[in-house]
Formats: sequence, structure tokens, C-alpha cells
Amino acid sequence: MKIKKLMTTVAIGVGLVAPIFNVSQSQAVEAASINSIAKQNSYVDVTFLYKMLQTQNIKYNKFYAKGNKIKYRKGKPEGIVIHETATPGASAYNEAIYFNREWKNMYSYVHAFVDHKQIIQMMTPGYGVWGAGAIANNRFIQIELCQETTRNKFAKSVNNDAIYAAKLLHRYNIKPSNASNTGKGTVWSHHAVSRFLGGTNHTDPDGYFKKWGYSMNDFYSLLKYYYDLQAAETVTSTTPDDSTVTNDSSNPANATDPSESTNTPATGSDPVSQAPTGKKTLMHDAYTYDAQGKRTNAALKTAGTVVTVAQEKMINGKKYLQIGKNEYVVASNIVGSKRVLTHNAYIYDTTGIRIGTTKLLQGKSVRTYGGRVNINGNKYYPIDTNRFVKAANF
Repeated sequence: MKIKKLMTTVAIGVGLVAPIFNVSQSQAVEAASINSIAKQNSYVDVTFLYKMLQTQNIKYNKFYAKGNKIKYRKGKPEGIVIHETATPGASAYNEAIYFNREWKNMYSYVHAFVDHKQIIQMMTPGYGVWGAGAIANNRFIQIELCQETTRNKFAKSVNNDAIYAAKLLHRYNIKPSNASNTGKGTVWSHHAVSRFLGGTNHTDPDGYFKKWGYSMNDFYSLLKYYYDLQAAETVTSTTPDDSTVTNDSSNPANATDPSESTNTPATGSDPVSQAPTGKKTLMHDAYTYDAQGKRTNAALKTAGTVVTVAQEKMINGKKYLQIGKNEYVVASNIVGSKRVLTHNAYIYDTTGIRIGTTKLLQGKSVRTYGGRVNINGNKYYPIDTNRFVKAANF
């Protein structure tokens, strides 16, 4: 994206023009092997910037605060733009900290930074950002891929990027199609935006991909692989997570019933009435415990993480689900429990911003997950991955 060298500009789409390359036959072989290496790596899942900054006592400079909200022209994203940072060796953490501090001076912002070991989501993809020019900013989710220094790290980073992008496409019910060569589709490079839409002159990530014998076509192939793989795990519920933060009631996502979990089987049966096994989504941040109920040293698993449940087990009178060798999470973080609303209730995102105008009505039975969480001094219950209802309404 090459933002830092142009801090004096006030243009929404800023950047430097990078050279355009063609991929040779030998590079195509290289790209195939990179995708093969990529698929051998595990997904690192998402770290939310505001949560990360809280642990370091750093102020979160919210991009969409005080009316600075770029609403999508069709009420939801139409696709994804893939960028690269043009800062070799700078990690997702480095970039996230820098942009959180400087975005008001740079007139630039993106939804997430991705490297070989982290995905840091800067803000909800439910609003647009300043990343690819005025034409694209109210159409697309925008992701920055960090420049890596080794081939293996590059493979890991594109793996994380492809899985994250595929998840976002599923979240918004967007089918992947490659727009990089024709300007028609849902998966764009920043270069394609420059060529076909205008409003910017960037050519990333082509030059950076070329360095590794890679291309947007190769990245699209990897993304499509994961999109199709995830489709086998996708249930009929279209309930979005924190990504659909919007005040536009015309957004189709707002028409869904937020009490219906993405863990609800396609048959409509109650997930609490059965011991869940197979791939499940954590609906609440969760620590892991050993078979004696003692918390392990593993990092906190954030809401939205997909785990494989092997069995249900009672430990010290409490229900747990096994997700690995001698690794358990509290069952309520996945299966939840039903609570009845005593008041009409709005739905909120991870930062306490109200989502649309839809209300859950008094008397409705709503599934909540795990314990109450504190957001800006108020207590909430999670009702889906990163969607919340005030606890006082139950």
C-alpha cells in the first residue's frame, strides 16, 4: 500500500506505482508449491485490535467514531481487496500499532493486517475504510498482507490471508470470483482497482507476489480452495458476527434472527440437547483446561475460533468439551443456554456500537454463550460470535 512515504497527502487512495510483471512457467510451478506449503499450516485466527490494545493500555483510535462511517453502497460489502504493505519485515503488529496511532494524519485505514503469525482486525468490516480510493472504499473489505522475509513465512501469510478472506466471503454470503484480470468479480487486487475502477494508482500486491513467483491468480486459487472447504462446514444460518455492524436497516444481514447460533444444526435441532462433536465455533472467548479442570498455559481462544470437539466430559461437576489432547473448554462457550428477555433489546458489536435498528422482543428465548462480558463499563451476554445483548434485558 506504501502509505508511510506519502503522509502529507490527503487523497483517500494513496500509493506509489509498482512495476507490473508477468508470471513465467517456472514461476507457476513455484506458486503451486507455495500453495502446497501454505495448506500445511494451521490458521492463526483473528486478534481484534481493540482487545489487543486494552492489554497494553493503549488507546484504541476508532476509525468509525463520531460519524466517520463509510456505509457500503449496497448495504453490505461486495467483495474484498487484497493489498500488501510495501514495508519489508514489518509485522501485522507493527502495522496495526502504527495505523492506530497515525491514521488521522495519513488519511488511510484498512480492515485488517495479516502476516505469517497474526491476523489483526482493525475494525469491523461492516463499514468501509480509506484504502483503495473513493470508488472502492464503499464497496469492499480491504486486507493488507505484510511483506515477509522468507518463503516459508510468505506461504504461511498467504494461507492466513486466504482463510480469513474466505471466512469473510461466507459471512456476507459473497461467492468468490476473480476480478484481477477482468475487473468483474468479488476478489480484487489493489492493482485491479487501479486498472478497472480508478481513484487510485497502486499496483500491489503484484510486485511483492512476483518476488515469490506468485500471482493474484494463485492467491485466488488458494482462497477458493478454502472457501469451498469451509462451505462443507457452513450451516443454513446466515447470522453474521461483528462484521455486520451497521445502522442501515436495509442491510439484509439485519433481517436475520440473531438468537440463532451458527452452531445450530441444519435440521433446526437444539444444540444443547445433544453432545456436540466435530467442528464447532467458539461463541465466547475461552481458556483451555486439562482433564482435572486446571487452566492450561495456552493462549486465550477468541470467539469465532473453529475447534474440533471430540467428546463431552464432566469435570468437577461442570460440563466441558474436549478439543485436543488433554485440552478442554467450558461447554457453555460453544453450546450456550437459553435465556428469556424481560425487555425489548438491541444488538451490539464488540465495541458497544448498536447494530442496526432490529429489536429482539420481550419474552423471546435467546441463546447466550459463556458468562457476561464487560464492554465500555456495561455488561452483555454474547448471542453469537461477537454480537451482544445487554445483560440487564434478561
